[in-house]
Amino acid sequence: MDRSPRATLAAPHGDTLSSRASWLIILILASAPLLSTAPVAHAEPSPVPCAYFFYGQGCPHCANVEPKLHDLVSTGQADIHWMEVYQNRTNALLLNTLLETYQVPASARGVPIVFVGDSYLSGDRAILSGIESALASTAGCPAFAADPPMQAPQNAQTTLTLSRMSLATVIGAAIVDSINPCAIAVLLILLGALLAAGDRRKATQAGIAFTLSIYIAYFLFGLSLLSAIRISGLALWFHQTIGILAIIIGLANIKDYVWYGGGGFVIEIPRRWRPLLKKMLGSVTSPLGAFAMGFLVCLFELPCTGGPYIFILGLLAQDATRAAAIPILLLYNVFFVLPLVLITALIHLGYTNVEQASEWKERNIRILHLVGGLIMLALGIIVLTGLA
Repeated sequence: MDRSPRATLAAPHGDTLSSRASWLIILILASAPLLSTAPVAHAEPSPVPCAYFFYGQGCPHCANVEPKLHDLVSTGQADIHWMEVYQNRTNALLLNTLLETYQVPASARGVPIVFVGDSYLSGDRAILSGIESALASTAGCPAFAADPPMQAPQNAQTTLTLSRMSLATVIGAAIVDSINPCAIAVLLILLGALLAAGDRRKATQAGIAFTLSIYIAYFLFGLSLLSAIRISGLALWFHQTIGILAIIIGLANIKDYVWYGGGGFVIEIPRRWRPLLKKMLGSVTSPLGAFAMGFLVCLFELPCTGGPYIFILGLLAQDATRAAAIPILLLYNVFFVLPLVLITALIHLGYTNVEQASEWKERNIRILHLVGGLIMLALGIIVLTGLA
């Protein structure tokens, strides 16, 4: 049977299908560039929760928290902004603002503290136990994070601190400390013991050595206490209460003017310590012994002379770097030992003697308390009203 016509008829039909398929492929290839440039919808990634972590260099409680926060950042669970407040005054001021904005109670005002969304976590235990749940309930950063990062200039710390703590504040507190009868009485006991031996030159050298050791000891004590306040994480709390402390010291000194020894205490070396102290000072026979005794005497004097010094350290604790604190403490202690230098010089030059100086001290002891009390009261009010 001749099937060629059927085969002939089928050929055109196959050619038509092949032609249509070819045109379809060409059309797809031609439109591929257009398809590749067409917008493709992508799901927006949800923002990473953000927190601001305020800490202090050397703070052990802050160090407890840091590994946990590093883990949260490394796993992409959080964006943590690290804000050091001991060395950076700008960060410290920002922290003060946030403490007011978030209405953080005084008992929780310290480092470490974390601000997450509209909440905060204060203390290492609270942060370690609550940071993940706090981050899970928020997104993005607190509102203040929109501001550009604030960094203080390299030398801004000293300038800002000195402008905040006026020269009058430092000198005023140092004068209160210096006219306290404690340090004067101790020096007179020492000089009296040496002059009784008939050697005026040795007594003068001992007075200078004793004064120098008092200066060094108080300076080192100030630096150590300043570091301890910062390491403890109490710098912010201490700063907030320093004005109240100054007022209490001032009122206690005024009490000693109006009612000397009333209430069972006086802002001087405790009476029960005086016999031992006098015995120790009487055993000094050389300038080297006087120098060594100065360090030991500091322990006896701190209860009556430490208040104004702690006041200044409280002002420094929050805002000043160590480099900024050193010149302030050096200046403070110059004024603190100034009466000791003057008394030693006057006795050496023969303008007075130990007995006359002791009588003057006893005669004016209440006036000294009054002057010191009024100055401390004024400084406390200045701090509390934000003028210091």
